[in-house]
Amino acid sequence: MKSCHPLAGVVRWVNERTLYFRVRLVAPSASGPDGEGWIRGDRLPEHVPGLIDLLMRRSCEGHRTAAASFLATDVGRQVLCFASASAYLTGRAPEPAAERLWVRPDGNGRIVEAAFRQGTVGVLPGDPMGRRPGVVELPGDRALDEWVMAGAAAVLDPVVDAVRAATRFGARAQWAVIADAPHSALLAAAEEVGADQAAAWDRAARMVRLLNRDRDRVAPRQRPFTVALSGRPSHRPERTFLVKGGCCFYYRFGDSTCAGCPLKGDDERESLLRERFEPESARA
Repeated sequence: MKSCHPLAGVVRWVNERTLYFRVRLVAPSASGPDGEGWIRGDRLPEHVPGLIDLLMRRSCEGHRTAAASFLATDVGRQVLCFASASAYLTGRAPEPAAERLWVRPDGNGRIVEAAFRQGTVGVLPGDPMGRRPGVVELPGDRALDEWVMAGAAAVLDPVVDAVRAATRFGARAQWAVIADAPHSALLAAAEEVGADQAAAWDRAARMVRLLNRDRDRVAPRQRPFTVALSGRPSHRPERTFLVKGGCCFYYRFGDSTCAGCPLKGDDERESLLRERFEPESARA
């Protein structure tokens, strides 16, 4: 039987697409998500040293700084992407809370999935779910974003501190890669639904600024990179991509970098994006 939870529809929508994050809803009476390997948010800091060691062995070829950046990136993605995308797409979002959130690492130490216990959900005025138990009506988009980011910061702060203690990889560097998550999530969601990508970028940038509401965490360095690509609809030939705000240090042991790498020049970035997203006939 399908859930009638306010977030059930957007969970299904996300998991049916390739958006680089996956999510589950956990029933209020369940002890946690089905399956093994899940780590509850309030216990995640104590797992950080083991996850760093696993990443070093299986993903980062012994590079501790890269392992720290990978972990911060992955945790930020799983905590922030679903909540950000849901707020943007539907005007509904879960309240991130460490005791109601789980993440699951794979065998290589990469955190690949999140689960949220069905609990408090923020909605906008007039939402038909507004009178359901556990639903909080917020006065507008900004208030919803502020509510989500306040919860996310409370979840992420202890993890950032634990990564810094285990690796000496600084808090500012961690928040730089964490702040990539809302930008990547909203750009991907906007692309899926054919929405204005400039507006999606602006919404994501506001979300990131709201991480600083109670104290200075993030110095945003993300920037949009827009390319007109052959093969796209004539009414929206351009697509906007994220140039990341922080470094994953993959270049220290890998033989390539991603198109969003902040160390890459824009000419090379454009070539890589065209190779990936344009039809081969357009590049002949």
